[in-house]
Amino acid sequence: MKDLALDKDTHDLYFNSNDIHTVDDIDQNEQHLKVRLLFYLREWFLDTAAGLPFYTDILVKNPNVPDIDNIIKSKILDTPDVIEILEFQSEYNNTTREYDVSFTVRSNYGTSDLQISLFSN
Repeated sequence: MKDLALDKDTHDLYFNSNDIHTVDDIDQNEQHLKVRLLFYLREWFLDTAAGLPFYTDILVKNPNVPDIDNIIKSKILDTPDVIEILEFQSEYNNTTREYDVSFTVRSNYGTSDLQISLFSN
């Protein structure tokens, strides 16, 4: 199965020479992980159970970082084709309220290393 390619920086559809591109296999899996981790709970009206609970658990004053880590890990493991998390590291900066996560997963397509910033400038 293929998916429409998204620009890795802007998250918009990726065009090159006025052509829409697609992704599959490991690139599709990495894109799927990133989309799932940046998706707000109740953001999509067709599936209000999809997404992360940013407003109730993550974007709160004095967040519980171990709980956020568990929410993120659960969403990663719930992603189709992901078999296991090989490495996981998160960093929360209380002053700037930035949460960065780096992880390595093993999927049906191989091993992927991803770094994602949630609500950073």
